[in-house]
Amino acid sequence: MTTSKIRDAHDRDTENEKWLEGLTIELRLLDVNGTRIGDAVATAREFLADSGALAEESFGSARHYAAELGLPATADAAKGVWGAALRSGLGLVGLMALGQTVLPLTHQTDVTVGFGVLLITVLVLAIIAFLPRLLPTIIERTLSHGKVRAFVEAAAGGMAVTLVFVLISLWSADRIVFSVPALPVFIVAVVLLIAPPLWAQFQHSDQVDPIVPPGSSSADTPRISIGIRLFLIATNWILVISSVILCAFVLFMDTLAR
Repeated sequence: MTTSKIRDAHDRDTENEKWLEGLTIELRLLDVNGTRIGDAVATAREFLADSGALAEESFGSARHYAAELGLPATADAAKGVWGAALRSGLGLVGLMALGQTVLPLTHQTDVTVGFGVLLITVLVLAIIAFLPRLLPTIIERTLSHGKVRAFVEAAAGGMAVTLVFVLISLWSADRIVFSVPALPVFIVAVVLLIAPPLWAQFQHSDQVDPIVPPGSSSADTPRISIGIRLFLIATNWILVISSVILCAFVLFMDTLAR
């Protein structure tokens, strides 16, 4: 076999593996269970290995093929998505409340809630509410445009949203709606921050509904590596970690300002 043919075969296999990865993600987004996903991916991989064809040419896009398979969704899948969105929303509200409370609690003053804070809270919750609907589009762009471009676009979007929030805060700096004691707000904020990841940590297993190849059982599936486990734990607790960093930064800046 010539070098060019080896290179062509390697490139084809690489492209097919990317397509199969995309098919797995698309089937997950359609809430198909792991056993059916394992069957579908194994069947497609076997066909590609026997035919030597490109997956895109044989099946079309991964999204189109996943929809064409018509595999049934798992029960209560939508509840899981909306539950995750709700937990994220509660955590973000807790993070925002904690950021507003740390200095008044330190100085033993009341927390003043401005119009801008209320507006930003509503906007954040609206974004979280629409996130489950936007998730398939986000993943599709990541797969089609590459991770680097997707990261740049996400960073640009995040900076734009942050700029809007800063402008709202500046515009409404002197528009105070009400004030409340700092300690109760701090306690509620800590509960909103810690309760969702605690619940997710104890209720969710990284081996729930694994992708099982044909002829195997869920017990035969390889366990997730320590690195991925740590990544999943960090992702689950990201808002708590962010709140610690935010509070430390706010207190540090307050110390410098004195």
